[in-house]
Amino acid sequence: MTEITKKDFEKLNLRVGKIKAVKPHPKTKDYVLLISLGPAGTEKQLVADLKEGYTKEELVGKQVLFVQNMEPITVKGVESIGLLLVTHKNEKPVLVQPEKKVETGMKASGLTNIVIEHHE
Repeated sequence: MTEITKKDFEKLNLRVGKIKAVKPHPKTKDYVLLISLGPAGTEKQLVADLKEGYTKEELVGKQVLFVQNMEPITVKGVESIGLLLVTHKNEKPVLVQPEKKVETGMKASGLTNIVIEHHE
C-alpha cells in the first residue's frame, strides 16, 4: 500500500452533504443523486450504485461524506460530479456518515497528534 502525506490528504475537499433527491439512472442500475453542500445553494449531481443497500426513500435527507473536488465523469450520458464515501457490509454499500448531525457543507478533515521523536 502506498502511504500518503498529510499534505496529500488535504488535497481532498471532503464535505458533509445532504441527499436532496434520488432518481433512477435511465440506462444503468445506479441512482442519480442530488447532493446539497450548504446554505449557499451549492448542489452536485452524482451517479452512485447504492441500490443494493438503500431504497430511494431511505437516501433522501441523509447526511453523507462527499469528495467535492473529484474530476467529473459521465456515466452512460449522465454527468457525475464528486464521490461518496462508503464501506460495505455483506457485500452491500453502507454510507459513511457523521455520527452527529452537523451543518451541511461543513469541511471534513483528518485529525492526528503528531509527536516527533528525536533519537540521539
